[in-house]
Amino acid sequence: MYRTPAMARNRAIKQSVPAPVGGWNTRDALDAMPSTDAVILDNWWPTTGKVTVRKGYASHATGMGSGNVDTVTEFRAGSVHKLIACANGNIYDATSAGAASSIGSGFTVNNWQTVNFNARIFFVNGTDAPQDWDGTTLTATAWSGTGLTIANLIGVNVFKSRLFFWEDGSQDFWYAGVNAVTGTLTKFPLSRVGSFGGNLVAMGTWTLDGGDGVDDYAVFLMSSGEVIVYQGDDPGVAADWALVGVYRIGVPLDIRGLVKVGRDLIVMTKDDYVSLSDVLSTSQVGEPSKLSGAIRDASDQIGTFGWQAVLHRSENMILFNYPTSAGAYEQHVVNTATGAASRFKDIPSRSWGVYDGELYFGSTNGVVYKYTGNADNGSDIAVDGATAWTDFDSPERKLLNAMRPSLEVQGSLEYEIRLGFDFNQSTVPNAATIEVDTSEWDTSYWDLDLWSDEVLVNNEWRSSYGEGVTMSVRLKASSQQAISWIRTDYLVQMGLLL
Repeated sequence: MYRTPAMARNRAIKQSVPAPVGGWNTRDALDAMPSTDAVILDNWWPTTGKVTVRKGYASHATGMGSGNVDTVTEFRAGSVHKLIACANGNIYDATSAGAASSIGSGFTVNNWQTVNFNARIFFVNGTDAPQDWDGTTLTATAWSGTGLTIANLIGVNVFKSRLFFWEDGSQDFWYAGVNAVTGTLTKFPLSRVGSFGGNLVAMGTWTLDGGDGVDDYAVFLMSSGEVIVYQGDDPGVAADWALVGVYRIGVPLDIRGLVKVGRDLIVMTKDDYVSLSDVLSTSQVGEPSKLSGAIRDASDQIGTFGWQAVLHRSENMILFNYPTSAGAYEQHVVNTATGAASRFKDIPSRSWGVYDGELYFGSTNGVVYKYTGNADNGSDIAVDGATAWTDFDSPERKLLNAMRPSLEVQGSLEYEIRLGFDFNQSTVPNAATIEVDTSEWDTSYWDLDLWSDEVLVNNEWRSSYGEGVTMSVRLKASSQQAISWIRTDYLVQMGLLL
């Protein structure tokens, strides 16, 4: 039974908690989280000062059959940019909206790794013959090497004006001549360097100064969790190829689970998303991220297709795609400006790519979608957020009289609130509606001074009752409009009598 206000020692006061801009926290105990974190944060994007509904997606390229689009990438040669998609045994030019055009067919695998180099884009997949495309003609690249079966090349990277390749299930890499786009590859045996075993999974470039130059290091990730780092220009000359060190991280999840962010390299591992700058600077993995608990839960799908890390610079977003046990795909996303994270759901994305600064994904139905707008291909976007538990810096028991979420909306909105006390989230929804009409605004319910007529902040108090030491609010909505959650206000009486 709830206590009445007369039973409280103090008058009701307003307590305000910012929206969960600190992001989704799967690392800390419920009673140890900052009040700006979230226990649940699905399809919300944490920014500075508020969390907003993520963007939706819309169909961009079709005509690629009805199967999986396993590769989405960008061809860049000077001012020429093309969007490339791989599906149904074809490599497609998917630049223009509508039906994509095939630039090559007859392939066995659609999961290609690519890199742009010397006005060409190079393709390898570990099964089919390597390909390269100059924007006009797709060619089977005539690489050769002693003991090399070129169709086994599954990975490709560029370092110091050379192409580097590696085979599926091998501990070694192959490298080309300076600026070479075909010809002889030379083998370098990494198996003589590491001590933990494992095969080469991925290669990247780590930079001390954030640019390209003498401070660049070649980084090789092994399936054992070893990180082997070299500095130099020519692996064939001992004086010009020096081992910097061998480091240890968690087991990397996939060949696509490595992304360059500024000078850093971020690796998707079985334990966490790891900054190699931390590892290479301190020789140890840093503090676990707030996503570490969610990552460990998701890593039971290791070996399943869909793991990928992508940087979306224009939105300061790192997106980590991963498969779920239900055969779907979800994304952990991190704001590179604030470090806050959340989870995106309901996006059927097997593969991702950035083209002309915009984000695209390949789906399970032969379509490439663009990440844009406020709807998921015409359907509502469902958001769900539960704030961290807060005691308002007081261990006393409290009585809640009313609460209000400050929501920035662009129209009428139906949403649902559930209140929790002392780590027990209510299962009884409290439906609420923000009504917008074309008549004169009632300024007692709306703050208008800082907002335009099109985007308004609802600040209506709603009666809510309950008592406890800690409180949390869970907010859910499903809509096709821009919504931002700014803060939550509580009207509470502190220090209830026992």
